[in-house]
Amino acid sequence: MEELVKKLGDKLNEAEADAKKFGKLIGRITRFESVSLKDNELIGVDIAFEDYLNSDVKKGQYLAIRSITRPVTILGQVRAITRADALSKLGIRELSYPKDPTTIITTTYVELKPIAEIENGKIRPPVSPVDPQSPVFIPNHDLIEKILNIPSRGITIGKIFSGGEETDASVRLDEYTLRHHTLILGTTGSGKTTLLKSMISSEEIDKGTFIFDRQGDFINYLIEKRRGFAVIMPVVEEASRSISLKDHAEKFANWYDCDNILDVKEDGVLEECNGSEVFLIPYSINFYSVLKNFNKITPYFTPKASMYWEAIVNNMFEIIGYDLYELADKKQTFYEDQLSDFLRDRLTPGSLLGKISGFYDLKMVSGSKSKQFSSYDGSKKMLTINMGKAFEEAMKRLDVPYQTKEAILRTLKAYDSYGIFTVPGTVDFKPKDVFSSYSDVVVDLSWVMNRSASIEAVATIAYKLLEDFFNWKDELYKMKETTKLTLVIMDEAHEYFPQTDQENVSKDIVEGLINRIMRLGRVRNIGVVLATHVPEDLNPLVLQLTNTKVVMRNESHVLRRLGLEEYEDFLRHATPGLAIVYSIYFSEVPIKTIQR
Repeated sequence: MEELVKKLGDKLNEAEADAKKFGKLIGRITRFESVSLKDNELIGVDIAFEDYLNSDVKKGQYLAIRSITRPVTILGQVRAITRADALSKLGIRELSYPKDPTTIITTTYVELKPIAEIENGKIRPPVSPVDPQSPVFIPNHDLIEKILNIPSRGITIGKIFSGGEETDASVRLDEYTLRHHTLILGTTGSGKTTLLKSMISSEEIDKGTFIFDRQGDFINYLIEKRRGFAVIMPVVEEASRSISLKDHAEKFANWYDCDNILDVKEDGVLEECNGSEVFLIPYSINFYSVLKNFNKITPYFTPKASMYWEAIVNNMFEIIGYDLYELADKKQTFYEDQLSDFLRDRLTPGSLLGKISGFYDLKMVSGSKSKQFSSYDGSKKMLTINMGKAFEEAMKRLDVPYQTKEAILRTLKAYDSYGIFTVPGTVDFKPKDVFSSYSDVVVDLSWVMNRSASIEAVATIAYKLLEDFFNWKDELYKMKETTKLTLVIMDEAHEYFPQTDQENVSKDIVEGLINRIMRLGRVRNIGVVLATHVPEDLNPLVLQLTNTKVVMRNESHVLRRLGLEEYEDFLRHATPGLAIVYSIYFSEVPIKTIQR
């Protein structure tokens, strides 16, 4: 027995030495009650009064236990702190309440929730029994990070929040985690945008960013940081005058107070903005190039309309092609590439509702001729095609139901009013060229938002650019070429990826793009970082595919939906930047996000 007691004494001394090595010793596991390890069980800790005065222990603080019989270190979080006067222990209630400081020199009782443990370098959930009298200590930041399984390298998103204060321990997201996507949830003003900016500017890993900017916040931020970057500037058509590439560049320069335009190139314009080199790409979607799959680049195309769309377009071209063949007295075949040349820079959604005209030399046609869907003025060499009439005829031949027909026409009218297709003075987006030259590429959606504030217009541009971006990454993947991680960053994510139970939202389109960018994007070195303040409007597939959640100030029903009820007090009225983060390697860590 004496030998056993000596052995236990040595182990207790060893446990205390370890506790002091990795932190500050403040107490011991209680001797006055059983210590149980089971679901939702809290572990009691006794802290002597003098240690209590020197420790400043608080609710929510991380404490560690070094068990005695085995070299196991358990990390826990304070869930409750109990202080009692000596009289309460004796059950005595005085009537006069005299001052007596000696009676508050009592042991402090702390209830600790075990989170994880480490033994001989192996990290696991808390599964080991806890010995009474085991030393309890305030762990240093290295031990906190190690037991919580925080990656040693990655983008630092915040400092661990312990007992109402920031610690020196950091939370990082490594490349593997980022490829499994991140969702930031929080009400307006909770710190979402600040966190996104911090992730963009981090240089802790080699990465690129593809940012969808609705208000110009990220452009201004990158200009302030004096980082060279590229801007895709989706512009809207102005009927009053023809616009050139340089005109768009001057508008951008005036809006962002850029110093001067350095060079106007075929594929964009180089500008200097407050010491930052900005390569500007005035952009619009060429409607002819997306005509046959127009229904696939907007989530706001009804399922029935989408089902008919490609057949209607093919039928329309057959009608027009035969009409032009007749116009040429069957002496000349109006080849598809010729029709393409004629329509490429002229076709808009509004063209399918009316006529389209332009100078075109229709050889072997003399004089002026007119057919059902087309006409040619020989003296002016002016070709006119009644696209609206041909489009109507195609729907008639396919027996498109009246309601579906009306939905299609409404969609075309709406998109024609947005003015985002085939705008003069714009160029194509070529991901290979842009991303090989710039790490940060920003889509400046403010120009579209200022024109119509249309969710449909913004989402359609985003879908087209994301399709082009994914196709480029996919091509490299199939060629077995490696590329660095690119983070796709989108605020107000619910507007790009909405719930699909709405009548005018296509489930196939929305969830098809989510699957490509997020599920297939992982192996193509794409990481998606989304932020929203209304998760109930967000497509549930996004919640499923984002393996890291950063939850900031939020409403109770949102926290319950995410299983964070126990953090309701912490999050409901949290100051900007406070969050609970859980990810692939760790769960439910309170942090204070950092600013760069």
